[in-house]
Amino acid sequence: MKSFVGTIFLLLILISQPVTAQITAELDSISVTSSRITTSVSESGKSVAVITQKEIEAMPVTSVDDLLKSIPGINVNSRQGFGVQSDVGMRGSTFSQVLFMLDNVPLNDPLTAHFNTNIPVSLGEIGQIEIIRGPSSASFGADAVGGVVHIKTKMYMQREVSKPNGLLSYADADLSYGQNNLRMGDLSFELQQDRWRLSTSIRGVFSDGEQLENPGFEAGVSDQRHYENYFELANFSTSLSYRMNERWSWYVRGGVDDRDFSARYFYTRSEFDESVEQISSRWILGAITRDTGQNRTEMNVSYRNVNDIFDFNSRIGIAPNEHTTDQLFLNLSHEFDLGSLGSSSISESRLMIGAQMLDKQIKSTDRGDHSDRMGGIYLIGSASWESGFSMTASSRLQFDTQNDPELLPQLSVAYNRGDVTLRSSMGRAIRVGDFTERFISSQIENLAPLRNIGNPDLRPERSWTFDLGLDWRPTNRTLISPTLFYRTSTDLIDYALTNSSNINNANNLQPDEDYFYTMNIASSNTAGAEFLASQRFNIGSQKTVRTEAGYTWIRTSGNEGEVSKYIANHPKHQFSFTVDANMNRFRITSESSYRVRSSETTDLIDGDVPDGYFLTNLKLQYAFSGWPLTAYVQGLNLTDTQYQEILGAPMPGRWLMGGVKIRIR
Repeated sequence: MKSFVGTIFLLLILISQPVTAQITAELDSISVTSSRITTSVSESGKSVAVITQKEIEAMPVTSVDDLLKSIPGINVNSRQGFGVQSDVGMRGSTFSQVLFMLDNVPLNDPLTAHFNTNIPVSLGEIGQIEIIRGPSSASFGADAVGGVVHIKTKMYMQREVSKPNGLLSYADADLSYGQNNLRMGDLSFELQQDRWRLSTSIRGVFSDGEQLENPGFEAGVSDQRHYENYFELANFSTSLSYRMNERWSWYVRGGVDDRDFSARYFYTRSEFDESVEQISSRWILGAITRDTGQNRTEMNVSYRNVNDIFDFNSRIGIAPNEHTTDQLFLNLSHEFDLGSLGSSSISESRLMIGAQMLDKQIKSTDRGDHSDRMGGIYLIGSASWESGFSMTASSRLQFDTQNDPELLPQLSVAYNRGDVTLRSSMGRAIRVGDFTERFISSQIENLAPLRNIGNPDLRPERSWTFDLGLDWRPTNRTLISPTLFYRTSTDLIDYALTNSSNINNANNLQPDEDYFYTMNIASSNTAGAEFLASQRFNIGSQKTVRTEAGYTWIRTSGNEGEVSKYIANHPKHQFSFTVDANMNRFRITSESSYRVRSSETTDLIDGDVPDGYFLTNLKLQYAFSGWPLTAYVQGLNLTDTQYQEILGAPMPGRWLMGGVKIRIR
């Protein structure tokens, strides 16, 4: 049945002439900061996708990680739906090798990259999401190996814009209810007057969860025949910006993000696993900008405190683990507009110099108390010529308290000729092991065999990536975009079964027993191809049809045989297909995907990652005439596909919901 559905899906893609990608066909109309210097997509030389606020509103999704699943080149392995937790890789990278950013500051969690998609703002506050494929460590620092997901709020994007028309106010509400007592609310409010802007938002997602068979009951280690994978997610955020004059502006945003959810089989394959997890985050970020037209200076700062309580199974006497992390980030950059540099052939050139610092600290019951500091000094230059050629070159000296300094170069070029843009980029990137990889279980006395044990002496992961692609725009509503990429990586971090006699930096192990020890054990080569295509049609007054299709092929191989499932935990083939029909007041959006990957099973916890699965989501909306009201119904996983993306963690089956959107302008 799966093969039949997949075949039908592929045929639909092949026979469908109108196709579109998540990036818009009008590449020159979108500005991005793929190298920190603002440029158009067509001149960046990078493979960049942009999701706009209007596209977010239309798509049948409930979280940022849902939004990313249809983007070619991105692989998302979720443990639950609705934004509970997902691991996001890019171009075959591990989930630790993608840098998430919010308003120009990093979101990556110092405890574990499993928390990187804990996005602390509501969907209604997001103005634009930029997905930058390929290495970006030269511009943004460590972790940007596979690429960058940069979330920009509407207030951050508009902080330097004045509204001279007096007081303006906006309010949006998105309320829905669905199966399994699902309650979702996304509320946002904006107030603008002259140079002031204020916004506040609150988001909540709550459900009793699906009732699932308990493998522990069959194994005789639990008296509960079923369990419910419940979740309770809530965040609150507020921001304030002020444009002091034509040159100076400042912006500040802060909030809280609280999560309580069933984490059973999220991280282990034990029949004793009855995990629940609570994550509480408090954060603030800000920016000060001075722009004279010729020169631009920006300072970004952020602070985040996260408390994580993980209860594996306190009913059998295992005490919960508690981790508290603090992260302080500071970035200062200055950009010069160099103009034509005295050459009639150069149309524009810019130079940016900058420095950044990241201070990370942890207090943990099983990992201990530690602190790290890392930072870098970077130089970025860009130029474009009248002939259509553009180039961006970057270099960073990256340093941290645990390793020697690293030089990270990067180069991207583009050539625009009529309706075709040729682009290519190359760069070096690194990733430093997080607190979990370096210190997990280090404070547990007489650690039981076959548990994970950290390695404080890990070396950074290092990689070089090359890509080559083109964007063809035969019409201003059409885009066809293929890309080839290749990455070679060394010192990759993974857990390897190791005898305690060969572990010399841990003193809590039992003699002559085996443990899963974190090591720099692998080198790998990843090759792949991405294909995007898009088309938009006007079929009458206020009636448009937009379709999207994408395909990704990835192959990862090791220098010494097959690499581990952790390092190569990505689909081999990934197809996506979206149709968005806007018929005046009625709108229908369908999003489908088919993934082919390596299967994995374990009977112990009923774990089954299939070798291929088809998913489709559907959203129907109707806007009432004369009213600021839109009603919708939405179905997720309409085919009720039973699947897992992380072994042991069942993904939601068919889930139906309905709701209303209220917009007051």
